[in-house]
Amino acid sequence: RGRARRLVESSKKKKKKKFGTMAEVGEFPTGLFGCCAIKDCGCGCCLKLYFCGPCNYGSAMEAVDLGPFCCCCCAISTPCTCCVGSYNRHKLTEKYNIDESCAATVLSWFFCPCCAFIQDLNLIMTKENKTIGCGGLQSD
Repeated sequence: RGRARRLVESSKKKKKKKFGTMAEVGEFPTGLFGCCAIKDCGCGCCLKLYFCGPCNYGSAMEAVDLGPFCCCCCAISTPCTCCVGSYNRHKLTEKYNIDESCAATVLSWFFCPCCAFIQDLNLIMTKENKTIGCGGLQSD
């Protein structure tokens, strides 16, 4: 009986080490549809994202070392948007230790690219202490 208890306890410890605890696993600051709850949200934010969205995205990806500004800016403006966005979102979830499946990452960019775009941007702004500027992210 004692040996069985020790095996169960040791398997629980292994699971905690392998998958991490809730404190170690991060999450997005807002939900996928929380576009109005992002950092620095307001009329100016909406205008900057509408007119300068690709530039802000390129600037955000460059801020977290996921590619040069011009490449990310151009890539998000092409028909490959969903592929580029999914790839970068996957890299963001790895960087910030966010528990999101590959399927959820791809589906969010394929079925709601605007919301995924804003959620990714907000994650970077929150973690890196940035705000939306005209043509790129700025330090707080």
